[in-house]
Amino acid sequence: MCSSCVMLFNEKNGSILPEYTALPSLQKGEILVKNKYTTLCGSDLHTFAGRRKEPSPIVLGHEIVGEILEMAQSEPFYDLNGNILKVGDLITWTIFAATDSDEFVKDKMPQKSASLFKYGHVQFTDKEKFNGGLGTHCILKIGTGILKLPTSIDEKFAPIINCAGATAMAAHRLIDQIEGKNVLILGAGVLGLIASTIAKQKKASSVTMLDIDDVRLENSKFFGADYVYNSLNPIEELTQITSGFYKKGFDVIIDMSGSVEAIKTGLQFSAIGAQHIWIGAVTPTANVEVNPEVIIRKLLSIRGMHNYNYEDFTNAVDFFEDHFLDYPFHTFIEKEFPFQDTEKAFHYAAKYKPYRVLITI
Repeated sequence: MCSSCVMLFNEKNGSILPEYTALPSLQKGEILVKNKYTTLCGSDLHTFAGRRKEPSPIVLGHEIVGEILEMAQSEPFYDLNGNILKVGDLITWTIFAATDSDEFVKDKMPQKSASLFKYGHVQFTDKEKFNGGLGTHCILKIGTGILKLPTSIDEKFAPIINCAGATAMAAHRLIDQIEGKNVLILGAGVLGLIASTIAKQKKASSVTMLDIDDVRLENSKFFGADYVYNSLNPIEELTQITSGFYKKGFDVIIDMSGSVEAIKTGLQFSAIGAQHIWIGAVTPTANVEVNPEVIIRKLLSIRGMHNYNYEDFTNAVDFFEDHFLDYPFHTFIEKEFPFQDTEKAFHYAAKYKPYRVLITI
């Protein structure tokens, strides 16, 4: 394997090929990381399949764990928990970097910052080379939220935390109250399963998982789901579940699927006062009709969440430090590929749709 190179995705022909290039000199405040593990997120696969547009050529991958090799300043670097960072530390970091002076950062929405830099989303150029997970190295910018990886978390699972884990935690931050509530989660992928475990740890009264895959639905029971519903089946099956609830509907509905039909089902089965958190629809999709009178009379609320903030990221790492052994999170990694087989990993993930594919660098 090369000492310093990246795997470049080219949108024109859909190829992912190695680009051998020297490491640049660090600028003040930057950190050089040796990438160890990267998992392929759904958004990476959308880009690979042409459903999502990113600048090309590009180094994809933003779910990353790596080891600090070099830090470009004399004063100490600190992670988000106030720990001093040092060479050799195993870390994971936010998908984004943003400057403290930005108004969006002050409003706790750094992921929407005007100065936003997103790892795995920036075009490969002479000045920007090592900025994604599918490279031997990554250069971390000022304003990146960094955390040392707790030893209680499997380092091969850990890349998932800085996207799916933190995003699921962001969804829960928007919920006013979940203890004692009946929760419906739309989509039994990684995001939905993590959201389910968080709901159970926050003492939700019940969690119902909706999907079209019976295998994933059955598996969701290991991640806290009390009820499951395949939305290809008669709607009466879902009515039977809600008939046992006092309000005859769900109090909290979290969409991780991006499916318009699933979102419609969630709206249909809203309890009085229900909260809807929409996360999954991050690629172009159809509109959803919402009747204002229904929203008003049923006291409903709808909130969207894209990515997450620094607090969500910290809370996600804390959650997995406390609960990694309570659920079979290690099963999310269904296939592992060496770095040189990155293109094969994408084809495998596109064909078989595992929870996650891991690339070892």
